[in-house]
Amino acid sequence: MREVLSLLYVYPQFHTISFTLIARKHVEYLKKQKLADVYELDELTFPSYVPHIKYDTILHPWIYIYHRFMQTKLNTLDVSLRDRLSKYLEWWRSNFNQLVAVDVCDSDRMSDYAVGLLNQADKVVVPSNYCVEVYKQSGVKRPVHRVPHGLDPDWYTLPSVWDIAPAKSINPSLLEVYLYKLRKGKKLLLFWLWHSEVRKGWLEVKELYSKLVKERNDVVLVLKTMVPNSLAFQEVMHLGAIQIYGWLNDYEKMALYDLADTTLMFSRGGAFEHNCIESLARGVPCVASNKGSWTDYVPPFLQVKAGERARVFEDNAIHVGYGYKVDVEDALNKIHDILENYDDYRARVEEWRQKVLMSEYRWDIIADKLVKVIRG
Repeated sequence: MREVLSLLYVYPQFHTISFTLIARKHVEYLKKQKLADVYELDELTFPSYVPHIKYDTILHPWIYIYHRFMQTKLNTLDVSLRDRLSKYLEWWRSNFNQLVAVDVCDSDRMSDYAVGLLNQADKVVVPSNYCVEVYKQSGVKRPVHRVPHGLDPDWYTLPSVWDIAPAKSINPSLLEVYLYKLRKGKKLLLFWLWHSEVRKGWLEVKELYSKLVKERNDVVLVLKTMVPNSLAFQEVMHLGAIQIYGWLNDYEKMALYDLADTTLMFSRGGAFEHNCIESLARGVPCVASNKGSWTDYVPPFLQVKAGERARVFEDNAIHVGYGYKVDVEDALNKIHDILENYDDYRARVEEWRQKVLMSEYRWDIIADKLVKVIRG
């Protein structure tokens, strides 16, 4: 029997961001499946931390945490002593078994500074084949491994929230949308816009929806945002769009997908884009372009042509490359085809869900993959 890993997992705890949510799932399933003895540490504590045993250590996200660590060490040294930093780092690294970088790519190239930080890890983990290639082509010399994101198993097994007696309390706004759909007979297009309007493809979604409502009167855009009455919502409210805002727990998110007829994922960049796989896990078609990280898990019959190549961020110190906009006309044709042949698309999504997604994109399976990378 192999010895259980002693694993130190460093991630953002002082605030909650997307990295926090993914890290918590790693930790939860590593513990639940007894794959490792996991010790959790907040990223702000790490620069002053010296372990008492030689942990295998994950830094998630590596680039931000290791940058802060290096800057902290430099700032605590007198200028005359900074040439000794390399000796200190050599000693400091000797206190760990190995350092594993977990991070992402939001464009097709990483900055030289980011690559320099990544090359100080022993191993690198990213969530998609796209990111593996981006890291290698950007100059990362360390072994780069793909360990995808996933979902709890009940995302695949729980019946539609609206077809069974409620298992938990639910956001009243979702009930209003359910009743609206029932009474009006509308088809709902769901788009998540929590942040980053340009990167997430809001301009293309807005253009598509403006054209779609001129061609059919049975479609409504449901915009999921962080705050009420967002600027994006104000731009489409005259077209009959609906807004759902604020934090939703997993059960409420399932309920929202179960209301949707199709999800739009028009990002021009991103390392994985979780909302699209959430939609597919609930059996709801998700339309995305044919270039990007999501092509790992979005079936070809839901991919549309990529449009113009464009910068993902205008000013970013890490993700300095390009991505692709969605071809709006091709996406428009796809939406029409899905809505006109909906039962067929749902059946094809169900087959894809059973054969592909459930066999790989679950946190219990992913935790095992992560351990194999660490041990490998």
